[in-house]
Amino acid sequence: MKRFLWFILLWCSMSSAMAQTVSFDCQLGDEGYRAYLRLPRGQKKVSAMLYCHQNMSEEVLFRSKMFCRRMDSLGVAMAFVQQGSQNWDVSIKDKNGKTCQERFEQMMLDFARATEHPELASCRIIPFGHSAQATFPWNFAAWNAERTLCVISYHGDAPRTNLCGYGRANVEWGRTRNIDYIPGLMIEGEYEWWEARVRPALAFRMMYPDSRISFLCDAGKGHFDLCEETQDYIACFIAKALKDPRPQGGVYYSRWRADGQESKDPHDQFWYQDGEMVNLTRARYQTSLGKQMQYVSARVNGKPVTYDSNRHIKLTTSISSDTFTVEPVFVDSTRNVGSYQHAQVRPRVVLISGAAVQTGEYTFRYDPDYFGFDPKRLWDGITLCIEADGDATYKSAVQELNIQIKKVR
Repeated sequence: MKRFLWFILLWCSMSSAMAQTVSFDCQLGDEGYRAYLRLPRGQKKVSAMLYCHQNMSEEVLFRSKMFCRRMDSLGVAMAFVQQGSQNWDVSIKDKNGKTCQERFEQMMLDFARATEHPELASCRIIPFGHSAQATFPWNFAAWNAERTLCVISYHGDAPRTNLCGYGRANVEWGRTRNIDYIPGLMIEGEYEWWEARVRPALAFRMMYPDSRISFLCDAGKGHFDLCEETQDYIACFIAKALKDPRPQGGVYYSRWRADGQESKDPHDQFWYQDGEMVNLTRARYQTSLGKQMQYVSARVNGKPVTYDSNRHIKLTTSISSDTFTVEPVFVDSTRNVGSYQHAQVRPRVVLISGAAVQTGEYTFRYDPDYFGFDPKRLWDGITLCIEADGDATYKSAVQELNIQIKKVR
């Protein structure tokens, strides 16, 4: 049986030089895998691990200095696996006869041996998944209930949803598996809102009264972005789970509504760890309530990018150089005509995923050796997000952008 080299990259932080690189042989199937592990800086022992499978926004957390510092303070390691299972279907075996559960358990043992952190072999796990990977965290918890600290489904699915982000049928848990008392957080962006995704989360909470399902409408946000306010919310959720991993109590608060009305009906309320999380949630909802829309687009290397509403990523272009600039511009609702109807703020360009590094405020460089690159990665090209904060009049604005590199020197 062929053995493949699995690289584990250990970061002190994404802003500093790589602290250590460990490589070793591991049986991971005929396709091979690459995994990354970031150990918490300044901690002698790992308290838990944020465990991600590659989709898109997962990479933002590893690039975020702020989020990495928060995980450092909590003693939380961060693992990123390319080509991970989308649904955690333990009935499917790879060419070596291994299930996703068996591969995970072997990976954790390998992490422990390679890093001299034996606690990694049995530490608590925080499964995190975005979009097409947003179903697996719930199913992981159902198969690993004792080991799961909390669950985060980002832009995002409900447990046992019939609308899986990967577009196929969900797996059946059976009669004996559940996620009772495990804090779980579902996040859905305001600009991607789909009521049919939210209803199964409310139904699950009512059907399983011992479940602990929290919900955040990512107010003023879309599908691809992962802003610092939301990163902070996730970090607070994790911190509270570390303090109370199997909460018996909690408080309930209304689901999000576009008109700002708060429901007193228990069928329209989600569970929250405490009043602080309710206040954070309410504050996020207030940021966009009753405000006007503003819109952003971009020029890439000086050329405007045409908006296409029929595409998953609405702004798409290609270039033939390994360095490029992305200049944000404010536009009207067509996204193709400039506009002065916007907040008086300076927009940002945030790297979401892909083989690139940000060299300046609006400048980037293609880098095939940078974090997240692999010949077998799920998404080609480089995905970025144009972001503009709101003010007293306007909501915040976000717009995704994908750049294909046609030719590199």
